[in-house]
Amino acid sequence: MTIVIRKCTLADLSELQQISRETFADTFGPENSPANVNQYLDESYNLDRLKQELTDPDSDFFFALADGQVAGYLKVNVGNAQTEAMGNHALEVQRIYIKPAFKRQGIGSKLMAQALAVAKDKHRSTVWLGVWEYNLVAQQLYQKFGFKQTGDHVFTLGESRQRDLIMSRTIEGESRHS
Repeated sequence: MTIVIRKCTLADLSELQQISRETFADTFGPENSPANVNQYLDESYNLDRLKQELTDPDSDFFFALADGQVAGYLKVNVGNAQTEAMGNHALEVQRIYIKPAFKRQGIGSKLMAQALAVAKDKHRSTVWLGVWEYNLVAQQLYQKFGFKQTGDHVFTLGESRQRDLIMSRTIEGESRHS
């Protein structure tokens, strides 16, 4: 299988919405009420919101293509697009999601490598992310890339308050104040 990572454009909006909704529901659906998941999907993955995010100069989306099929995606943020105020030295990996049929095939690792490359290109010294406390598979991936838990925060899914672990790592070769 050939995996290619490419940056998303506005032309990808409807496909981005489709994979966003599918992969989020796959990740959170089994452990949460359908009402809470559907409320989150409608609020966070409607076309207007995704278009706004896609055109934000402080955010970048990337598709992972497996033999030409969209298999997963990545969203990274800098500056004011970060979901927590982490400063101008930081890059947030807000979303890494893989379609169920493509999991455990190295696509998540390729997307994380892309996120780290973007951080270096943008001269960021810290990369951070929030991961659901019950998503042990994702936590293991992030640990493999040198991320360590540095805090936590509340993630609201519909009417449910959940805990995300904040994990971060530094980027080698970059100054902390670049």
